Amino acid sequence: MDILRSIAIAFSTYSTIPMPGFQWDKRCYDRSLDFFPLVGAALSGILFLIHRGCQLLGISQVSAAVILSVAVVVFTGGFHIDGFMDTIDALCSHRSQGEKIEIMKDSHTGAFGVIWLLVLAGLFTAGIFEAAGKGSLNSLLYAFVISRSLSGISVASFKRRDDNTSLIHFDSAVQKVSTVFIMISYIAIATILMLHSADMAALAATLCCVVWLLISRALYEKEFGGISGDTCGHFLCICELVYFAAFVVISGIRW
Repeated sequence: MDILRSIAIAFSTYSTIPMPGFQWDKRCYDRSLDFFPLVGAALSGILFLIHRGCQLLGISQVSAAVILSVAVVVFTGGFHIDGFMDTIDALCSHRSQGEKIEIMKDSHTGAFGVIWLLVLAGLFTAGIFEAAGKGSLNSLLYAFVISRSLSGISVASFKRRDDNTSLIHFDSAVQKVSTVFIMISYIAIATILMLHSADMAALAATLCCVVWLLISRALYEKEFGGISGDTCGHFLCICELVYFAAFVVISGIRW
């Protein structure tokens, strides 16, 4: 029962899918991060069904790519995009670390956040269009599981910003080790599926996401003194974009 409650909390927190109402307790909430990649798997399944529906209705690939991009935002409720925009505003300010943190805390959205959101949306849609055009959309959908698995690893292992309170529920040392192991298990399962289908482009894209994980750790510690809820949203959005870009480029190479 606790597992089901933790799954429900994960979907309630990270998606707009309605979940049964019940009294949350700390233990279940603390374990909800372990099921974060399942939210990505559900998103992948929904996008697959939407794409099939677009094909059956004869909708153009361009329109289908836009519809799928919008579906991602609707499914997540823009939860991660908010953090992406706040983090981008801070990074583009080129101010001191303290001032960047204050910018992230500001509820107002800056021009840089809007500009780079448009860039993110354009590249995201282009990635879906290219993959669908090559008949490889299924391989692209791994991105939503991989990005959330790596995000879980970052929450459990990266240094936290001193004044951050949004991630305090995931502080137990035992829980951190358990979460990292579980996240690696999700990635391992995805990797096995990729190997089974000889999907080298997806494997290479996953490796690129791991590289982004390492880069982001240094970036967030240098710029903000550690991670926060906002940087987690930024990490996930960039991770998905890295997967998309790497997959499209590598799958297009004639070996």
